[in-house]
Amino acid sequence: MTENRRVLLVDDEESLLNSFSSILEAEGFEVTMAQTSKEALQKTMEQKFHLYLIDILLPDINGDELVQIIRKFDKNTPIILITGYSSFQDSINLLDLGIHEILLKPISPKELIQACEEAISPNFLATSPIKGD
Repeated sequence: MTENRRVLLVDDEESLLNSFSSILEAEGFEVTMAQTSKEALQKTMEQKFHLYLIDILLPDINGDELVQIIRKFDKNTPIILITGYSSFQDSINLLDLGIHEILLKPISPKELIQACEEAISPNFLATSPIKGD
């Protein structure tokens, strides 16, 4: 059996976490959830992920700031940002932060799965399996 594709899902809305987690797990992803940037950073120290799915507005530090911190120790793992604000999509420099994509809420299950599959496919093949857990 092949190793599951590990996703760190970061959002302060519990209902969204549960919904996205269920959708992704049904597609074979292994989802770890965090509701704050601090919790997300702790989880990145505990295990490696194939994809980060991060909300822009978090209670402690914003998602774009979290991305900058993650990029200091993980330069290659794909990151997808999610936001409810269309204006944010125009103001961020995707290349500077190493963002694969920005998804605008509401996000359909099909859109979520497609974005995650596209982001993770080349990276998953290059890095799987992850050792040292």
